Amino acid sequence: MERTTLEALREVLDPLGIRWVLIGALAANRYRVTTRLTQDVDLLLSDAGAGLGALERGLAEAGWSVRRASPGGEILRLRHPQLGAADLILASTDYERRAIARARREALAPGTEVLVLAPEDVVVMKLIAGRAQDVADVEAILAAKAPLDESYVEEWAEVWGVLESWRRIRGG
Repeated sequence: MERTTLEALREVLDPLGIRWVLIGALAANRYRVTTRLTQDVDLLLSDAGAGLGALERGLAEAGWSVRRASPGGEILRLRHPQLGAADLILASTDYERRAIARARREALAPGTEVLVLAPEDVVVMKLIAGRAQDVADVEAILAAKAPLDESYVEEWAEVWGVLESWRRIRGG
């Protein structure tokens, strides 16, 4: 069986004791009717475990090239010659930590379960990102009639300054 990007990342993160959840397009796909292709895997990490240096060393030993996309290392952009690209985001806000705590255990394939952002948190993070593809993901989640706690979405959309975007997409 061919190893997936997600399995390879799990092999690095789990031994370091890092709690992580699937975010981005792959998380959005869990709540859409039709899936959208994506070029990378996005994970939100609760912390860096034994430290950012240990995390970077573990990734490098597993064949990943690592680039810090932010000076403090809150975002790590990864590349692997066979497995492709991944972005690891270290939770740095109360909201991100709450989103991790609310994540749902989902079966991606037989015998493969991962934590995935709840649909409300996928929507909030997509609203924050605000790119055309993120808006399309929110629209697709709404079209799929995924049950959403809209008051939760509104609360966090207001905190992040994207409430008008949410209301526009929601049609109200």
